[in-house]
Amino acid sequence: MITKKNTKPNYWNAAIRHLSAADPVISRVISKYKHNNFLTVTNTPFVTLFKIILGQQISIEAAKSIENRIKKNIRQITPNNFLKHDVNNLRAYGLSHRKIKYISGVAKIIKSEPNFFKKISMSNDADAIKQLTTLYGLGPWSAEMFLIFQYNRRNILPLDDIGLINSFCNNYKINRQSFSIEIMKYKNIWNPYCTVATWYLWRDIDEDVVQY
Repeated sequence: MITKKNTKPNYWNAAIRHLSAADPVISRVISKYKHNNFLTVTNTPFVTLFKIILGQQISIEAAKSIENRIKKNIRQITPNNFLKHDVNNLRAYGLSHRKIKYISGVAKIIKSEPNFFKKISMSNDADAIKQLTTLYGLGPWSAEMFLIFQYNRRNILPLDDIGLINSFCNNYKINRQSFSIEIMKYKNIWNPYCTVATWYLWRDIDEDVVQY
């Protein structure tokens, strides 16, 4: 099931109850931020992937600055508009040559295979990630971000996400070397709502809601 734009996922309240009862640490985090904005869908698949690719390996502030320059000049970010725009101008706005190729590849897929994302929306998490990572420039982290922010999948745990790693280590009082072992214990505790646990751990290190 795909969440409608700008609405709370239908599992959100049940997830909060489950996580609060199962894990006192995440319960404390939720109690601090449960009145914040909830996870929702705000963009088309192309814009979501545009934002995810743009944000790869740069700071949130840098990504926002580049996005604002692109929006000012492209106006509406669509596959057609992006592909028609001059590559040299895109570079001048701050996009690297590699990211231009990545985003252009996504735009071309949307134009050539209109049902590509519909098929992904109907796939389970593992299969969806496998399909998404066939796109040039998308690795597991990018695929997980897409499933969280475009489809609001409820049980995604992005183990390579630096925000999740930092917040988990801080809240659970462990060092970075222990993260990969300890997080798997909590994956079982949080199941089937790892996305929601991740969302609140993100809030604890960045109250500004990042929305891809």
